[in-house]
Amino acid sequence: MKPVFFFNGTDPAPSDQQRSDDGAAVVAAATPRRDLAPGEPLPKSELDWNLDFIYARVFTAAHRMSARQWSGFLYLLDERFGFTQMCMDAGAGGGGIYVKRAMMEPTQLIAGVERKVPVLLCDKTLDSQRQVARGRFILNMFKRGDPGIDSVWPDPTGSKSLSGDDLLKDALLSSFREACHQGVLHWPPEADDYLGAHREDVQGWGTERTWALKNLSGGSKQLTNIVVETVEKEGQMVQLFTSRGARRFSTVGKDDIAYAMMYAYAAFRVWLQGEEETPLPEEDQVGFCGS
Repeated sequence: MKPVFFFNGTDPAPSDQQRSDDGAAVVAAATPRRDLAPGEPLPKSELDWNLDFIYARVFTAAHRMSARQWSGFLYLLDERFGFTQMCMDAGAGGGGIYVKRAMMEPTQLIAGVERKVPVLLCDKTLDSQRQVARGRFILNMFKRGDPGIDSVWPDPTGSKSLSGDDLLKDALLSSFREACHQGVLHWPPEADDYLGAHREDVQGWGTERTWALKNLSGGSKQLTNIVVETVEKEGQMVQLFTSRGARRFSTVGKDDIAYAMMYAYAAFRVWLQGEEETPLPEEDQVGFCGS
């Protein structure tokens, strides 16, 4: 069997004062496009990989998820899949920073049970004072200055990430779109069609797996909600740009699952960009699929 590596992207709901938005967590599985010879290094180009979106979970305002609950859920997903890298939104007004702080605690509330865990951390330098005996540095925050994100989308000087948040967002959306066009990204069948045509097969799936497929279908639709802002000039529609030259984006409807998908892709890119050797996953580390 080909090796498989799992990546998480999370767009958590805003802080407690702003409960209008949904939050989402997505899992993507990366497998090489061709069989690898024994001892052959893993390919470093994304064109040599398939990245399949296999699981998605959405939490609405009705769930009233705290940062600690978000953290425990992400630890639960990591136990199921064994993530190679994770990436979470760090935008202003979101809950990512609070979730990151909660994830740094060695005791987590996982499925309603308090447990000691190997801590999931960001960059070793940034979190060195909180480093514990058992920890994994696999968490990336999607922002300028994050070492993993800097390695994938640096500014022209090479000293840090792109000089503005708007440019970084443009770079992510452009890279994601290009990966889709090049056949790197893959989605499961559309939920309504698949569930209707395979009623007997899906009877034993359970609620979580069924909703995972529905959420992934919803995420693919949400991607079409994200549009470049335009204005009519001299009878033609032209794109609008920020002062730094990034395209201006807006969303018609929800986009939480869509951005969680893009953050999972960002985590995959961070891993490809890394120089450290990644061991092949053991057979017992293969997680379950969401569809």
